[in-house]
Amino acid sequence: MIAKMKHVRISLLLITTVLAGCNSNVKNTVGEKGKEGIKVAIQKIEADAGSQEESYIGTVEESVSIPLSFLIPGTADQVKVEEGQSVVKGQLLAALDNESYENAYQMALAKEQQAQDAYDRLEPVYRKGSLPEVKFVEVKTGLAQAHAAALLAKGKVTDCLLYAPTSGVIGRKMIEPGMNIIPGNPALQLVKISTVKVKVPVPENEIAGISKRMDAVVKVSALGEQQFKGQVTEIGVISNPLSHTYAVKVELDNPDKVLKPGMICSVNISNPVLGSRIVIPLSAVQTDGNGKRFVFIADAKSKKARKEYIETGALVTNGVTINKGLSNGDLLITEGSQKLEDNSIIQMIK
Repeated sequence: MIAKMKHVRISLLLITTVLAGCNSNVKNTVGEKGKEGIKVAIQKIEADAGSQEESYIGTVEESVSIPLSFLIPGTADQVKVEEGQSVVKGQLLAALDNESYENAYQMALAKEQQAQDAYDRLEPVYRKGSLPEVKFVEVKTGLAQAHAAALLAKGKVTDCLLYAPTSGVIGRKMIEPGMNIIPGNPALQLVKISTVKVKVPVPENEIAGISKRMDAVVKVSALGEQQFKGQVTEIGVISNPLSHTYAVKVELDNPDKVLKPGMICSVNISNPVLGSRIVIPLSAVQTDGNGKRFVFIADAKSKKARKEYIETGALVTNGVTINKGLSNGDLLITEGSQKLEDNSIIQMIK
């Protein structure tokens, strides 16, 4: 029994000695008595006046789209343009077979001439008092009606021709020669792409941060990630009931017409930040057991790490903004902070 008690005492003594040795090693690692301390990388904090960027996916659209149609029915006789063709204002684009309308116009002209002849014969007679006024009014009215009918018939002949109302590009061609044409149905689509718009769906919880004239950078993967600069020009007020997003449009100059409607692109919209701000790498931020965020700051004189609680702001392209807790000139520990405790001895490396 005595031998067993001695064995237990010896075992406890050994365990106590080992634990004491472990605690001593831990203190030497993070305490003041360490030889060199934990190696850490630092970054000097410098506040700057920057901008907050949000990234979205958008679709290129034409700046203007005009559906062109004939006002009268008929048969397409000529289509003088192709899709993608540039046209100028006043250029003839398409024409209907006008034979029946031309014949109707000639008949209307003949009736107008007949009415004019009757008027010319009877007007002197009326002035002499030899023609009742009622009869002369009938002749005069007949001439006016014949003239109106001739103008109407002439207008239909003119309506057989479809002209470009403005300069642009033919986006779509919906007719071919020989097709029956229904009045009002689009025959051609004329678009303007010297400037284009990028339609961006913005979530409802972010739309309040978007305003007109904000700068935007658009990247198009189909063009080798080529970048284009533009500005927000339109902000929708009605949300998409399915996606709960609002349509925002960014206008871009497109003088070379390399941007085509339908292209998918990434859009970075910059929101200017008033005053100065501090931005640090997100990887430097840690969270304690209570959910509070903190970082470690290096003290160059004491060569110790100081635990500093912070209040974070918005996520930005190069990190996270800091609302409270850090100042200009602080030495932020950006690497090696996971091994630190408050007042850990550190060795700063570049």
